[in-house]
Amino acid sequence: MSTSDGRVLVVDDDAAFRFAMRKALGRLGYRVDEAAGGHEGVRKLEVGDPPDAALLDLRMDDLDGLEVLRRCSRVPTKFVVLTGHGTVDAAVQAMKLGAFSFLEKPVDADILQPLLDQAIAEARRGRGAASAGSAASDFAPPLVGTSAEMEEVRSFVARVGPTDETVALYGETGTGKEVVARHLHLRSPRESGRFVALNAACVPRDLFESELFGHKKGAFTGATGDRLGLFREANGGTLFIDELGELPLESQAKLLRALEERKVRGVGEAREIPVDVRIVAATNRDLWSEVQAGRFREDLYFRLQVFPLRLPPLRERVEDVPELAVHLLERIGGAPRRLAPDAIKALTSYEWPGNVRELLNVLRRASLFATGEVLDGELVRRMIAASVFAHPSATMARASTPVARVLAPSAPSSSDEEMSLAELERTHIERTLARMGGNITKAATSLGIDRRTLQRKLRGYGIAAGDE
Repeated sequence: MSTSDGRVLVVDDDAAFRFAMRKALGRLGYRVDEAAGGHEGVRKLEVGDPPDAALLDLRMDDLDGLEVLRRCSRVPTKFVVLTGHGTVDAAVQAMKLGAFSFLEKPVDADILQPLLDQAIAEARRGRGAASAGSAASDFAPPLVGTSAEMEEVRSFVARVGPTDETVALYGETGTGKEVVARHLHLRSPRESGRFVALNAACVPRDLFESELFGHKKGAFTGATGDRLGLFREANGGTLFIDELGELPLESQAKLLRALEERKVRGVGEAREIPVDVRIVAATNRDLWSEVQAGRFREDLYFRLQVFPLRLPPLRERVEDVPELAVHLLERIGGAPRRLAPDAIKALTSYEWPGNVRELLNVLRRASLFATGEVLDGELVRRMIAASVFAHPSATMARASTPVARVLAPSAPSSSDEEMSLAELERTHIERTLARMGGNITKAATSLGIDRRTLQRKLRGYGIAAGDE
């Protein structure tokens, strides 16, 4: 039983699922609240003291889970996204929007509990850092690795950081673009100023101007108060704009003007305000191709190309993986963990399409399910197989394998790996029902679905589904 007093919000439009989760998590010691849809979830997340963690359904009728993630990008809550219709693309998008983890329904509370405990611990550590004032924005994780590629990155930071020039960072998702941006800030004369970050993919298209430049109260529907905007929040410091390619063309024009004139005008404001901000922009797109396709302004492209840097994907610096894994295990915290030689071999044999972010998630899961201080190769391979970034051609992971199934306490058999998604779901349901001694109500609660749904599935399998 968990002794956690963590606060968890269940955001789902299925009342039976919310009830089952409240009962199951309540028994484990969590303080549980409910939101009957996406809009109610956003209200509860943005008003007052937000919860430590949220279980967020991906598909809801009023506002889907991805949109909730976009709107709550600044909320310090850790989101575990749950769905009965899991796809790798949806999982990748959820992770890009800041989700802590992604699991498919039905999910056993025994699997969910350690994940929630870790999410709550990380949320509280983050709040502790934020309460220390500027210390949180002054921190930058080290640039780990001795490869030639990482030496080039460190050399770039050392030379360009002390200047006041605009920097454009290119690289795949998860390559550490924000980490490099923070190092550039700390190397600059602006280090005593604020480092402000914006993920453009998390901002609704009609709110970009307000987010960047601010607005006056009443300037548009929903503008219930004045807002400074990120340019003015970062005045005297650095503004990091991630996913730059997501900016709509009209916002690109205003960003270009702000860069050239060093002035901004908020929505509904009568005059321009001078700002002194260094811009570090980042993208995982080929911006020149975007220019040729008419989706990105050519003049803004060249304005940003003062100091461009490409960050290497992890597969191009595989020799850094062991050192990086040790560093990430220390960052995860909790019980000390060590990597066995066969675990290191497993880590260096994988392609890491999700880069450092994916490696961190794999190590998080391995730490949760380890029975001792040593992470062995078999455990690490199972956790890689559960990676939501896995793609069909990866040799150690299968995109069709449900995450919750792979995370189960016993490793999947070779026959399990060849099962379809429907077959894996049936196997999981049958094993849960057997573990509950045939009690349908208990099995439904453990699976996180209502009793009638479970009975309907069992009848479809040709299994008697009457009263216990």
